[in-house]
Amino acid sequence: MGNLIKYEFRKTWIIKAIILVFTAIFELLFLAGTFSKNEDIQATGIIFLVLTTLCALFIIGIYGIFRLHKDITTKQSYMLFMTPHNSYTILGAKLIENAGSILLAGVFYMVLALIDITFLAAYNGEIVEALDLINEILGEHYSIDTYRFIMISFDMITVWIFNIVTGFFAVTISASVLNGKKGSGIISFILYLFITGFIEKLHNFIMDCFTSADMIGFTTGRMVYNLIYYIGFTVVMYVITAWIMDNKLSV
Repeated sequence: MGNLIKYEFRKTWIIKAIILVFTAIFELLFLAGTFSKNEDIQATGIIFLVLTTLCALFIIGIYGIFRLHKDITTKQSYMLFMTPHNSYTILGAKLIENAGSILLAGVFYMVLALIDITFLAAYNGEIVEALDLINEILGEHYSIDTYRFIMISFDMITVWIFNIVTGFFAVTISASVLNGKKGSGIISFILYLFITGFIEKLHNFIMDCFTSADMIGFTTGRMVYNLIYYIGFTVVMYVITAWIMDNKLSV
């Protein structure tokens, strides 16, 4: 498993390097605007840093799905399936690499944002206010704000991993039926939208049945339910996808 994860990381390093290059460019733009006191350049750097953060998390997830689609519909990675590993292990390595990359990217951009906020405030002589803001964001001694932040973060990560596994399932179903024929990518995308839409509708229906109006906001019960719901469907999608790869897919 460890070697497979390293292999998946090596296959995706180029897209990550490109993202880091763009991040460095916009970070330098932000710093240049700050030192030159040019608010237009500074604002441009900040805007593109935010956009890069959002796009990076999205691109890393989508690229993992794209790589699986290429692996099972072309002969580019036939050696991968000739290794003494079953589809559960191969798919697990892909999922761990993708989820791990998203998590690391999220932590990286969060730390970068905190550093930039501190730097900007210190440069403007407002370091105390910046530290107060960071303490407010992170909370102190695991305060309720920090607890909420952690729960919401876990919820978002779980939902995103569910979307990745659903994407794996969609491209595997498409590949097993169409066997890499023209248009299989579009059909995979439509299938992905249908599955995620149905599961989201089911989620909302259950929430409407078992939660009252005063629980619409943040509650521990709601977050725990979300985690259990999406983790459950993630496991189901993962097992079905690996089974299809083992029994119905010819690579």
